[in-house]
Amino acid sequence: MIDGQKETIELDHLVRTKMPRIAVYAICKNEEHFVQRLLNSVQDADEIILCDTGSEDSTTRIITDYKKTHPDLKVKVYPICVSPWRFDDARNTCLSLVSPDIDLCISLDMDEYLMEGWKQHLINHWEFEYTRYYHKFKTFWPDESESEHWHERIHARSGYTWKLPVHEILEYSGEEKVKWLPDFWVYHEPDQNKIRSSYLPLLEQSVQERKDIWKSWSFLAIEYLAVDSLEEALNALDKALGLPNSDKSYLNKMKYHVYKASNQVDLALLSLDNAIFHMPDRREPYFEKVQYLHELGRNVEAYVYFKQCEKIADKIIDYHYNSAAWDTEFELWGFKLLELVQKEGSNVE
Repeated sequence: MIDGQKETIELDHLVRTKMPRIAVYAICKNEEHFVQRLLNSVQDADEIILCDTGSEDSTTRIITDYKKTHPDLKVKVYPICVSPWRFDDARNTCLSLVSPDIDLCISLDMDEYLMEGWKQHLINHWEFEYTRYYHKFKTFWPDESESEHWHERIHARSGYTWKLPVHEILEYSGEEKVKWLPDFWVYHEPDQNKIRSSYLPLLEQSVQERKDIWKSWSFLAIEYLAVDSLEEALNALDKALGLPNSDKSYLNKMKYHVYKASNQVDLALLSLDNAIFHMPDRREPYFEKVQYLHELGRNVEAYVYFKQCEKIADKIIDYHYNSAAWDTEFELWGFKLLELVQKEGSNVE
């Protein structure tokens, strides 16, 4: 073996066997209720970069006090000003402050936190040739329900840029190589007190900048629905449905909510039928129709669709998941509907 080949092999072995350096970065503003939990979660990181965009509460004091009791914590806090405000500019500023010798970055929001043992898990599964790691993401909602889906917050230090003013996406400058980590969890307990009035104009800007991102159109529809701009919501959903990679079942379910809000029953039911058509092997769209038919007082029809739900046993935990469609709550729905249709004089089994 010639010397050049030997050196190349030894360098390759060194890269593959070295321990990756991992950074966590986040933007923050008025996070006094969340910052300590986040720091507790990420304190094992080789570097923590927090960019404060204008806190007026005790966030800064909490971080300062935490550093005093955790002297080994490798956290740096930078005050930044982003004007006009865009989330992607803030995140890119934060990412730019991560040390260049970091191998992997984890982007978090302040109301999120990592699973126990996250660092060793990531080290065990790190491979230098991968640029991004998809992981599981669980949200604990205020009504005590939960939802889970895949997310992509872990990425290589170099080559990535955040895009879009809000509900931003992370894009790579080269050929991305992704590894899936089904046992790596990020947890989310949403801050319900955050004022999100700026989201609507930012989303309107987002869809002008990138008309090909169907999720931006769907987020925009949600904001329009929240302010009763129902026609605008439907137009946004139609734009999303016209994109080839869009989730047609999810978007038709959203159209159902818009039509329901405007008391257009037939169109609402048609939208649910379309949601079922595009996802016939999932229980959730059928169950959505069960609930709506029950609201309409059409309990016999609701029970028929409930029995269809029972035939679908494959539970998938993702953003379509509805806990009410499973387990005890689902069984209670069956008992309730059966009792109602029997009281109405229908002969059903």
